[in-house]
Amino acid sequence: MIDIITLEKYFFLLVIYSIIGWFYECIVESIRQKKIVNRGFLAGPYCPIYGFGALLDVVVLGWCTNPVLLFIISAVLTCTLEYITSIVMEKMFNARWWDYYDFKFNLDGRICLWGALAFGTLSILLVNYIHPFFMNLIDMINPPVFHVMVIILLLLVTADVTITVSGFLSYDTKLKDISNNINNMKEALDTKVNSTSAAMKFSSVCSKIVPDKSHKKDDELTEDKEKDEE
Repeated sequence: MIDIITLEKYFFLLVIYSIIGWFYECIVESIRQKKIVNRGFLAGPYCPIYGFGALLDVVVLGWCTNPVLLFIISAVLTCTLEYITSIVMEKMFNARWWDYYDFKFNLDGRICLWGALAFGTLSILLVNYIHPFFMNLIDMINPPVFHVMVIILLLLVTADVTITVSGFLSYDTKLKDISNNINNMKEALDTKVNSTSAAMKFSSVCSKIVPDKSHKKDDELTEDKEKDEE
């Protein structure tokens, strides 16, 4: 059974790796777009998908010492996580948070070969160097101090997630209301146009069935006038 200290370490590492992922994303996208880009779903400087991906690598592949095998398995794991996360977030918020359609060898724009190569390489560095470094660093921190640090991080991240998600859900609700109003207005306009068109067709049919008396009266006046002239 996992004790509270282990859970605190995992959560602390989740935040650390999420922050590292945020820096990585910002640097890569800023270089690619040739401007400063602030990446991430949350308000804080962290990308949780990198934190979960890193922990997934460490937990599942911590035993692996073969770099080639580690590269292949980690690339598959992280890309699978990225693909599933993309679908879930799109279903939740009706938006895509990343798109790889501009990259060659992409799958539905959710993952791509370049990302798999990058994640596989980073996973080798993570398992062999980065994770052991942070584990040693955590062990150097006084336990009561570390406990307080984790509580503070937990409160900050929880508040960030709550505010951000509620804000997006509220925004999505407003967009749906606007869309419904537009559709209602369109339906009302279509009904009015159809009614006007039906009335015009009815009038046209009636004019063909019932002779125009005004024309008939004009013809009678013309005949009377011709008789008088004779």
